[in-house]
Amino acid sequence: MTNAREQSQHGHVFRPGPFHWRRAYWLDGSVLHWRISDHPGQVRLADIDSMRLNLPEGTGAARCVLVEQTGRVHKLSDIYWPRWTKEERRYWGRLQRRDATFRGLTFTLARRLKKANPDAVIQTGPGRGEWLATCIVAAFAVAIVIGGAALMVVHSRFEPAATAFMALAAIYLPMIWPVIRSGGPKPLDPETLHNAKPRDNNTELKAL
Repeated sequence: MTNAREQSQHGHVFRPGPFHWRRAYWLDGSVLHWRISDHPGQVRLADIDSMRLNLPEGTGAARCVLVEQTGRVHKLSDIYWPRWTKEERRYWGRLQRRDATFRGLTFTLARRLKKANPDAVIQTGPGRGEWLATCIVAAFAVAIVIGGAALMVVHSRFEPAATAFMALAAIYLPMIWPVIRSGGPKPLDPETLHNAKPRDNNTELKAL
């Protein structure tokens, strides 16, 4: 059964993949609650050491990573994959983006976390590892394009297969450029998070 607070102003329900459990997070004052499948839990905001909020440009998924003082990690997303249940079956296979509730929860969470634990590290952008990996992939893609073109010029020979592979590498570069341009995680002032979108009743399932 769905807890009414999961659908509250500061509640967010998501399912990041078709083979993942349904997850719900919601705020109750200075306490963050969650329910993963049928397993509930909670943590005081004062016991959260860090928060990283990633709101990528374009079609990328929005993510939030929380780390408790105990080392436990919470990963939130704005993606919801409907389940094969009586209520959701008609939406099955159609990925949903629950941006409004994601922002409603995480923006408020960031502001409350800053007050509850002034020493908490609050950042925005992709993780350092993700950023470095993306830069490495981009470097390989550039090397493939430039190196392949140079070899064909030197040997005065056109290779359709190699050209197609180079084209794929070139097409991929604009897709990862926003991550590279971000420069990795950066400090975030929660007070700048003031543009949360209102809940859209037409795009989110209510009878879950």
